[in-house]
Amino acid sequence: MKGWAGIALALRSPEDDDLRSRLPTYVHPVAGRALAWHVLRAMFDAGEPADSVTLLSDQEVGADLVAELPARVVRAAPDPAVAWQDVLDDLGAGVTRLLVVDAAAAVLGPALRRLVSGPPGRRIRSPAGETLAAWIELDAARAGAPDLETLGTGLQDTDPGMGGIAFRVRDRPSLVRAAAVIRARLVERLTERGATFLAPATVVVDVDVTIGPDTIVYPAVVLEGDTSIGAESVVGPGCRLVDAQVGSGVELKGWNYIVRARIRNRAVLEPYVRRGFE
Repeated sequence: MKGWAGIALALRSPEDDDLRSRLPTYVHPVAGRALAWHVLRAMFDAGEPADSVTLLSDQEVGADLVAELPARVVRAAPDPAVAWQDVLDDLGAGVTRLLVVDAAAAVLGPALRRLVSGPPGRRIRSPAGETLAAWIELDAARAGAPDLETLGTGLQDTDPGMGGIAFRVRDRPSLVRAAAVIRARLVERLTERGATFLAPATVVVDVDVTIGPDTIVYPAVVLEGDTSIGAESVVGPGCRLVDAQVGSGVELKGWNYIVRARIRNRAVLEPYVRRGFE
């Protein structure tokens, strides 16, 4: 499938949601990335490579929100409708279909793949009836506005599958729920690559964490930032690693705190030993 583009809509102000924060919902961190980053990543993974993926935001956001993704950020202010048409006008000549997603619907990844694999004219809705994603013809987008409820009018509802993922973050409980889903997927990915988690539901893992095969991770471990762990290591209970590089054959016996430090191959750290500086 070729000739499609993606647009993530981040058009709600902090006052529109109930996170009780001065920050827009879309920039709240989950697994080491902004919430909207996970939506953009899912859009890039939704099918054959998109011609482009754009975040349309009414708030000023930094380039670090996009990070390494080849997405662009377009400011919707002062007139979202004008910015919407400008984004559509900038699409490549071969683009005929458009995937529009709420930038706070961060856990729709598998559902977006199912949506894009079928014909346009369909949408994903939450149990409450909110349109979370719309897969439409470009001409329909030109006649519409940067509003998912408007774009979703008349579209066929698609079962997103994987019950419980059709929601968007609008308050603290839904933010916690999204973080749990995302981190469970990250743990599953690391498990498929050879790591063993003794109590996966208790582990916190960020996007950039890598773990070598045959490494065992005990309960209540926190792995943050650009942390790497080699093969055949043991990370004991209650350890917290931040931007740490741990070699192969290492044993961290538990409750170790390692920040921006290297642990050599086959090293053994006794409980409560700390390395590095914040």
